[in-house]
Amino acid sequence: MRLPFGLGIERDLYFEGTFALSVYAEAARRAGRIVLDERRLREAAAALRERG
Repeated sequence: MRLPFGLGIERDLYFEGTFALSVYAEAARRAGRIVLDERRLREAAAALRERG
C-alpha cells in the first residue's frame, strides 16, 4: 500500500491485545485517536455490550 508523502504502514509484531479489535476501534472512535488506556477500553467494551 502506498501512502502520501512516502509514508508506510507498520505493525507491532509484539503487540498482544487484551480486548477484541472492535473494542479498540470503538475506543479510538470515541477518543478521536488510538487508545491503549485501560479505562477507555473498558468503557468502549461496555458501550459495545449495551448495543448488543
